[in-house]
Amino acid sequence: MRHYTLIPKGHPQAHLLEQLTNQVIDIVNVGEAYISIDNGDPETIFTFFIDTTYTRIDNELLLPLNRIFSNYSSITYRIFSCDYAADAVRKGNLYFLRHCTLGIMIYANPSATHEVDPDGEIAGLLLPRAKKHFKRAMAKVDGRYTNFPKCLKYEKFLDGAYVLHQMMEQLFKFAESFIIGKEIFSKYMAEHQAELSRFAPSLATLFNAVDEEETRLQKLIFSAYQAYRSKDRFDVTRKDLEKLLFKTQWLRQEVEKLFKEAVANCYEKAKIQMESEEADESDKVSHTDIENSKEEEKQKEQISYKPILPTYMMTDDGNYTCELKFDNYFDLFVVIEDLIEISLHTLYNSGTENSGQIRHPTQKLVSVLELVKKLLPGDTGQTLTELNDYLISKQDA
Repeated sequence: MRHYTLIPKGHPQAHLLEQLTNQVIDIVNVGEAYISIDNGDPETIFTFFIDTTYTRIDNELLLPLNRIFSNYSSITYRIFSCDYAADAVRKGNLYFLRHCTLGIMIYANPSATHEVDPDGEIAGLLLPRAKKHFKRAMAKVDGRYTNFPKCLKYEKFLDGAYVLHQMMEQLFKFAESFIIGKEIFSKYMAEHQAELSRFAPSLATLFNAVDEEETRLQKLIFSAYQAYRSKDRFDVTRKDLEKLLFKTQWLRQEVEKLFKEAVANCYEKAKIQMESEEADESDKVSHTDIENSKEEEKQKEQISYKPILPTYMMTDDGNYTCELKFDNYFDLFVVIEDLIEISLHTLYNSGTENSGQIRHPTQKLVSVLELVKKLLPGDTGQTLTELNDYLISKQDA
């Protein structure tokens, strides 16, 4: 027995969308199906969740689906396992927020567990998380760039090309995460461009495939990556390196622009859904209240990005205590992990510069830090934050 929700009323392709959904369900054991239709998307996007306990997402599965959608230039699809989708939503993956949580569920298998509940309120909670992940991702990309000026200064152009390759790869993978829901693992930029060509045409033009010079640069940066990894000799000119730097900078700006557009689209979808639902309620919230709520959320977000400043207090016995405040458990565990990563990086690269009376201090410190890192409770921090927010909301109710 199939359960459908309403295709948007008045949509000129309503019958076609239902027909395509039926064709897919006849081939694949779909748990849930969503469509995303709005002026922020160039085309209609289907998103299917399947149970991969007995099914694999491989060419045998994708080929018949590709045949179904190949006849429709303005309609495309994405398919994910139910487990991956549930984890991605929890982490604030922008693709699932935009196309599923704020999309339209058109099919739900009655025997399947719902991984995503279309809900604008939940999206409002997860969007700040998505923006925090974006900030961390950009920080990692920028962190790689810190070595690039030295490569230019000392004319280590192969090293510089490797740095730019890593930056491009990270930018593409993060873009894929929020644009198509899942990153692809490839060291060749042409494959990233091909994967994004339909969903983000601008990113697919980083290296123009029909331009001979652009193709040469694309092959050059991949060859430089291979040579650097295998410690082979490979000549990269300063002029080529500067061209690749320009492309890397453009790619970063474009990814940031696309992310901001996607976030704005999510906020707009959540606002429209919230207002339409509240229109049927007798105690409708005023537009002013909504704007005030948005302003409070914006202030909270700005506060969460500020450096953590210690508060010093004198105790009764004349000693001082230092109190560090965190917005939530998740932020606390992130700081702990960052401290460990920095410490390990320093130890692994410090040689024998340690001092003191402890024999082999580096070995002992590495051992302890590795153990502490293993003791980090994974996603428990996020769970505790959500639980804490829930308990506070119950107290305030």
